[in-house]
Parts: sequence; C-alpha cells; structure tokens
Amino acid sequence: MSTEEDPVRLNGRLAARWARRTVERLRRERNDINALNVFPVPDGDTGSNLYHTVRSAYRAVENLSGSVTLPEVVGAMATGALRGARGNSGLILSVALRGVADALEGVTVLDAPTFAGALELASARARDAVADPVDGTMLTVLESMAAEARRSAEAGDSLIELIEAVRSRSREALCETTGQLDVLFEANIVDAGSTGIVELFDLLYLTVTGRAPTSDRSIARDAAAGAELPTLRGSGHGAGEDALELVFHLAEEKDRTRPVKRLLAKARGSSVVVSWPMVHVHVPDEEHALAVLSGCARYGIADLRVEDLSVTGGRDARTSVIALVSGIGLLFACGLQDAVALDSDSPFVHSRLAEVVADATSPVIVVPDSAAALRTVQETYAETDGVEVVRSRSVAAVLSALAVHDAGEDPRIIFADMSEAASATRVGAVVEAHTGSAGPLMFERGDLLTVIDGRIRAVETDPVEAVVALAERLLGAGGELLTVVTGARLPDTVGEALSTHLAAAHPEVSVETLHSLHPTGYAVLGVE
Repeated sequence: MSTEEDPVRLNGRLAARWARRTVERLRRERNDINALNVFPVPDGDTGSNLYHTVRSAYRAVENLSGSVTLPEVVGAMATGALRGARGNSGLILSVALRGVADALEGVTVLDAPTFAGALELASARARDAVADPVDGTMLTVLESMAAEARRSAEAGDSLIELIEAVRSRSREALCETTGQLDVLFEANIVDAGSTGIVELFDLLYLTVTGRAPTSDRSIARDAAAGAELPTLRGSGHGAGEDALELVFHLAEEKDRTRPVKRLLAKARGSSVVVSWPMVHVHVPDEEHALAVLSGCARYGIADLRVEDLSVTGGRDARTSVIALVSGIGLLFACGLQDAVALDSDSPFVHSRLAEVVADATSPVIVVPDSAAALRTVQETYAETDGVEVVRSRSVAAVLSALAVHDAGEDPRIIFADMSEAASATRVGAVVEAHTGSAGPLMFERGDLLTVIDGRIRAVETDPVEAVVALAERLLGAGGELLTVVTGARLPDTVGEALSTHLAAAHPEVSVETLHSLHPTGYAVLGVE
C-alpha cells in the first residue's frame, strides 16, 4: 500500500504522447504480431489491423488544439479508432478505448480507483461487443487486467503502482492464452490481438514512469519466437472456414446492436463484433455476405470494406481506391475489387469520403458514379496532394475502372489505366421519369427514359423493351463486352430477353450482369 502521492500525473499531455508512441510501436512490431495470427482465421494481419486502428486514433488526437485534458485525448482516440478500425482486433480495441473514455469523462485528476473502473468498463464493453466471446483472446486479457486493477486499487496502491501491477499481470495473462485455445496450443504461440494489447499497455507504463521495459526485445518478437510459453491444454476452439471479412458502418443513429447480432447469426456470421454504428463479421462465401448486407440494409450501409481471408498478411496495397456507388450489390462488388465502397445515396457521403481519405496510408484514387459526384469530388480535392479522381460519370464506368485495378502496381500507372478504362466505356441507363415533359420529347411521370451521355434518347413504358433497345443503341458502334447493372425494379425476364436478342444480333458480345439490389433502380449498361 502506498502512502505517498503519485510522482507523475497521467494528464492530457502524457496521454497524447502515449497515443503517438502506440503508432510508432505498432508500425515497428506489426509484422511480429502478424506472425502470431492464427485465430479466428490465420490471415496474418492482426498486427497491421491494430496499427491502422491506432494510427487513426492518433490522427484524431492531432486534430485537437490548445491545452487538452486527459478525457479529451482519450475521447478523441476512441472516436478516431472506431472511424478507422480494421479487423475484429481493431474494432475490439476501439470499443475498449471508448469504455475508458466514457469512464474518464469529467475526471480532472486520475487516481487508482477511477482507472480501475475505466479498465473494468473497457473490458465489459469489449466482451459485450463480441457476439460469441471466446477465452484465450483479447477479451480474456482485458478481463485479467481489469481484475488486477481492481485488486490493486482496493489494496490502496497508487496509480503508478496500479499501472505497474496491471502491466505485469497483462504479460502473465498473455502467456495463459496459449493454454486457453487449441489452435494457439497446437502452434505453441500466444494470441496475436492480446499481444497488441500488452504492447500498448507496456507503452503506457513507459510513458507515465519514464522507465524502460526490462527486456530490450519486444513483447511481440518474444511471443513470435515462442519464448517461455506454457504447455496447457486448450478449450477446443480452432480456426473456422470463413472466406470473407466484412467491415461496415450503419447509417441508423439509434443503436440496433441486438437485432443486428441476431441477423448476423442467422446468416452464419462469425467473429462478430458490433460497436454501433460499426460492424465486423466473417462469412463463409459471397452468398452469405450478400445475405448479411441485405439484412442490414434496413439500417443503411454507409460504407463497406471486404477482405479475402484466404490471403495471408493482409493487403499490400500501394493505392487506396474509394468507389462511390449505391445499392448493396454494387457496394459488395466494389469491395471485392479491393475498393472502399461508399454509399453515394447517403447525404453524408462526402464527409465520410473526407474521413477515409484522411485515414489512407497510400495515394488515393476516387471513382465517382455520377456527373454530380464527379464535379463535387474534383472541386474538393483539386489541390489535395496524393488524391486523384477518375473521370467516371456512371456506375458502369466505375466497374470498368475497378476491373483493371491492381493494388500492388505503381499508383501513377494504376490511375492512368483506370482512367482509360472508364473513358473507353460507353454508358447508358434506363430510369423512371419523376416529372412529365411536353417536348421536344414528350413523356409522363412514371415513363421509362433511355439516357445516354446525360441526354434522353427514347421513352418506353416496358422495362424489358427499354433495356434491349438501350443495349442495341450502345452496341451500334461496336463492342465486345456488355455490362448490365440491374436494379430491384427491373423484371427478372430481362435477362432471357436480352440474351435472345444478343444471340441473334450480336453473337460476338459477352454479357456480364451485376445485381445492384438498389430498391428504386432499373438498369445501367456499359459497353467496352
């Protein structure tokens, strides 16, 4: 029990320094943490995900001005972490940070009991965010740290003594994860996400005490080398058969975590973490991915990232591509092409675009889906270094541009290739008239308009006939590939009718159909 005042106060200045050091530490150690990543899927990207998450957290701290308090810094970290969270480990970390931030709101001088309460809330929030909690993970280590913090506080320890005790217990709890999960036991390693948590708390100890860690080697490197790991039997949990990771933000302001978790469970989602409005889930295939997204569409999907979990080590992208599209099917299709897909129908799409651009770690290429969006994006980023805008005015041009995207290629080459592909695509659409016109082309509200290059070319009443006629117009100048993006209002019979027409009139043309699942859309066509 301490009878002296703490020699150091954990204030806003020290918290900001800690935030900066987390970025530096995880930038250096992320590959060692990646090497430990075998659960929930062995995709080798946990260290990278944690790094991107703390990087986004620190960006939010950098935006603070003037003399900042501890609650302000931690609150900014939590907000930034959630905005840029990657993977389930990053989202769990952001949830834990939010728990600490909420517990410290209004606190002027941090003491041991208050910090213990903050760690307890962080642990509870993290466990509550995970639909199917598993021992031997970040949740277990956070709970052990919170329990040790409470024990230390009740023993009358000072804040510094509590931090030192929790730091020591976190290392013990990390080693214990090997015996709590079969997949970790079989590999004789510790949990990757938990290693990141221990690294971050180790840095907190260093920041507030000014003392160096006892070992010159990093925690992650020791863990990756299998140093001093226990040989206990695990609990039977192993890697699943997940194929895709979906991470998306929902537009609904009211917290709908419970119904979303139930929905994800019905769709065979695993590794589910929900911190409203952000959702993380693994699914076995594209069919289940679309089921998840379609189910969540009622809450509005503002943006989507998709990762192929069969690719180990995460993406090694030299460019960050952002696609503005609408409709669940299109968001998913663009995500599969390594783009961050933003809902262009959202009234907040441009503010979300600004956040994604700010969090990017590589040159950005933005691909808009309309002339209006193109105009706005060009005006906004005309003077922004590292941001290029493809002159795409239609979703068909967006898909053409993404088809040639190679994330590992030189950004300048990729931008040129994507721009060329978009400009070479002839596009047209079948849309519903919302008002009538007395000329020169007469139509009434509810009629179907054939639009090419922004001009109304024909008026139809039958959607199938309208799509076939539009395809014929676009193919009049030749072409080898016809891309058909369908909306929810287009009849299913259009596919057969279009195939019959093309087989007779243009047998050399290949057809690719993508269902946008846009609730009010008819069709957009592109010819290459």
